[in-house]
Amino acid sequence: MSETEKFNKYGRDWWNPEGGMFALHMINRLRFDYFKGILGDINGKTVLDIGCGGGLLSEEFAKAGAKVTGVDLSPTAIHAAREHAEKSGLSIDYRNCAIKELVDKGETFDIVVCAEMLEHVDDLAKTVEESARLVKNGGHYLFETINKTLKARFLAVFMAEKVLNFVARGTHDYNKFIKPSSLVNLLRPNGIDVKEIKGMSFDILDRQFKISNSTDVNYIGYGVKL
Repeated sequence: MSETEKFNKYGRDWWNPEGGMFALHMINRLRFDYFKGILGDINGKTVLDIGCGGGLLSEEFAKAGAKVTGVDLSPTAIHAAREHAEKSGLSIDYRNCAIKELVDKGETFDIVVCAEMLEHVDDLAKTVEESARLVKNGGHYLFETINKTLKARFLAVFMAEKVLNFVARGTHDYNKFIKPSSLVNLLRPNGIDVKEIKGMSFDILDRQFKISNSTDVNYIGYGVKL
């Protein structure tokens, strides 16, 4: 099953906090607050949310006053995103397309977001290259993904998918997980200077994710286009 087919099956479940996107709903506000803390005032800023899915993160940026474009290869996800944005009274430019189409048009943005998507692409180097080209000089590149460690394989695949049911089975492929050093080494030659990488750790007692210094499983960070 292709990555697009995986996410086509969710449909309106994107916005069901108890459904297949349970884990995304758990981390959505946390990751946005982290990004917002880095960016400061984003009112009027142009934001590109790559692999936007049903629009959970796109809507947070839009609510903060940003001019948001969300792209995804899944037509079902884009339909769900458009439908929810309309119900929420938000104006978001959702597109069912590959990011190369934006590159070919010469589009650039103040902020480019790659959250929960880099670990799902077939050609990571190409995706990083194309996404970096979409950032304006001096703009921000925001990322959030999963480390390639045995701990991540156990927690993000076995526990999250097969025991806790945080995400649907088959959502993640350990072979596509990315070491922070590997991501940095891909971003640097494409003009992105990584400024910070933090962990997103699950607190068993509070049953919620928190920003931490441990990048063993989930990690989040940002860079600036030189």
